[in-house]
Amino acid sequence: MDVDAFPPEAQALAHALLAAAQASPIADVKALLDRGAPAWYQDDVLGWSALHYAAERREPALLRTLLRGGAVWNAVDHWGRTAGEVCLSLNDREGWEAIRNEGVRSEMLVHAMRGASGGAMTLRAEDKSSAGDNLAFLKSQLKWEMGEDGRERVLDADGNGVMMGWEEPLMREHVRHMTDHICAKDKGGDGMSILNVGFGLGIVDRLFQATQPLHHVIIEAHPQVLAYMKSKGVYEWPGVRVLEGRWQDFVGERMGELIEASGGMGFDAIFVDTFAEGYEDLKAFFEVLPDILEAEHGIFSFWNGLGATNPTIYAVSSSLAELHMDDVGLETTWHDVAIPQSLAEEVWRGVRRKYWELPGYRLPIAKMRLA
Repeated sequence: MDVDAFPPEAQALAHALLAAAQASPIADVKALLDRGAPAWYQDDVLGWSALHYAAERREPALLRTLLRGGAVWNAVDHWGRTAGEVCLSLNDREGWEAIRNEGVRSEMLVHAMRGASGGAMTLRAEDKSSAGDNLAFLKSQLKWEMGEDGRERVLDADGNGVMMGWEEPLMREHVRHMTDHICAKDKGGDGMSILNVGFGLGIVDRLFQATQPLHHVIIEAHPQVLAYMKSKGVYEWPGVRVLEGRWQDFVGERMGELIEASGGMGFDAIFVDTFAEGYEDLKAFFEVLPDILEAEHGIFSFWNGLGATNPTIYAVSSSLAELHMDDVGLETTWHDVAIPQSLAEEVWRGVRRKYWELPGYRLPIAKMRLA
């Protein structure tokens, strides 16, 4: 929405609010908001909103006043920074938490309203490119290549990274946290029952194979990936069963087939790392976990790339996921993993969409809450 298309008095209020956010008392800011000043407005010079300017003042009460008055918590400036990043740069933890908490509250409200008005969640992102729409992705042509960092990667037809070799240390941490607690004697010597959704480069599945699982189920839908898996002998790996299709195909009428593949008792470990699916898809997967995760010892985790180009959005998205997992009876713990190699210039050379810009990773481990 362009404020310049508003009547002159509305434009004057918008510019007055920007000025007040920089230097005026909170009472003056509140008075402008009460008069209808648009808290969402961003200037042309920096792309800053009143919330950005207020963040510079390190006054959390001012931030909360603007947020209550309609400021957009995740509005980004010309460099892609939210007001939260301004707080972080000034070591203002309280101000950053005020913005993060508003983000969580706002996003929870959005999801609650969707559930109340529409019932079923949409399983398609608005972006219709192969990176934003799963059905478009499944029709796209993939390319396996070696990146300049010396690691293998898979790119889609638009040059977006589907899976990249720099993720391997994170996958090792996922598998370690998901499997170390169960030894052979806990399962009567039979090994684990594992489900992985999304094969990618096969990094996590090779790591899971090293634990010698009794049942190792892989759900994969992309025809080229399935052909790649066959060429690499994945279908013949010990205990492996490949379910060809989208995960959505196996949590409805074909749920019995999925449970049977687990050995009939639910999965001890479930990992999800899909491509071109949005948060609504992940949330929908959370909702089926009570039906397929082994209730006593089972562990669920997912590739946490939610908003991973911005630290404030990443924190809000992770908190949102924790709350939605709690809604279905899962308790989540987080493990922070440093990944400085993910920021190396050579990692992203030749990749159209840089999907990671953070030095640290929040690794989720979730278990069913026992009464």
